[in-house]
Amino acid sequence: MSIVSSLPLLAQDEPTEITADEVNNVARHLWCPLCGGRLRLDSCELKACSQMREVIALKLAEGEDPESIRAYFLEQYGPQVLGEPPRQGLNWLAWILPVVAVAGGAVFLWLRLREMSRPPVAAPARATDAGLDERERRLEEELARYD
Repeated sequence: MSIVSSLPLLAQDEPTEITADEVNNVARHLWCPLCGGRLRLDSCELKACSQMREVIALKLAEGEDPESIRAYFLEQYGPQVLGEPPRQGLNWLAWILPVVAVAGGAVFLWLRLREMSRPPVAAPARATDAGLDERERRLEEELARYD
């Protein structure tokens, strides 16, 4: 059983009991810095993540709000702990490019479907049709010789 689940922690003036749900509500918005951003802090089984959840419990007991706790972990572990690239500098491309790609794909599909739904245009008669008739006649004469 974890220290977080049932240990009453002391705030400055009065004892406050922090529940695992309160800790997990904050941990749900943080990602394990050791797992490469694949697991959220509330579901990671590593000892380091357990210790991070204990830090969250201590900070909640001290009266800190969840946003300041996230800021603390951002300062300690860098932007990967937030599970998303920061919205500044070249990292904006990670936010913008998927939207541009989806919009571009939608425009491409719309144009292709519109082109495919148009009735086919009949090809104009060409002046070389007379030449083709002559070739067909000669071909039939040649084939008649072999019969």
